[in-house]
Formats: sequence, structure tokens, C-alpha cells
Amino acid sequence: MHQLDQFQNFNVDGLSIDELVALAVFGRQLRTEYEAHQLEEPEWVDIQLKALRREIITRNAQNLESRRREIALRLDSLKTPGQKKQELLKEQAEIDRKLKAVGA
Repeated sequence: MHQLDQFQNFNVDGLSIDELVALAVFGRQLRTEYEAHQLEEPEWVDIQLKALRREIITRNAQNLESRRREIALRLDSLKTPGQKKQELLKEQAEIDRKLKAVGA
């Protein structure tokens, strides 16, 4: 009954992504059992599964974005001074072009 209670009353703030995935697995198994016994699935099963799915997707996206930023910073730190200078000169030229276009 402990897993059922966790599934019905989970708090996303207190759970790791692994725990959220485990609860989602439990919820899908629960849904399958209701279907296997030809029982009507309680509405809360679908509600909880959707909430879990949303939270897992959100956290995964946050983890990917965080890793993407780490990679960008690491790649930037590997650039030579010449490469960094070229990027700044390119950005400066782009800003000058935009300023000229607006008549400044």
C-alpha cells in the first residue's frame, strides 16, 4: 500500500527524477491491472500520470539545458585569444550595421 499512497499523494519537490520515473512506472502498471480486470480506472490515476509525465519532461529539459550551458562554457574556454577576438570583431561589425540601419 505504501507505493499506492506515494502515487496518490506525491510531492514533486521532494522527489528525484528517478523516484518520479519509478512512480510513473507504478502508475502505468496500476492502469494495466485495472484494464486487465476490466475495472473502471479511477480518475486520479490519469491525473497523477499526467502530472508525473509533465514533471519528468520539465526536469529532463532543465537537465539538458544545464548541460548545454556547461558545454558552451567549456567550448568557450577552449577558444584561442585570436578566435575570441574574431568573434568580438564580428559582433561589433553586426552592431555597427544595425546602428547604421536605424540611422544612429
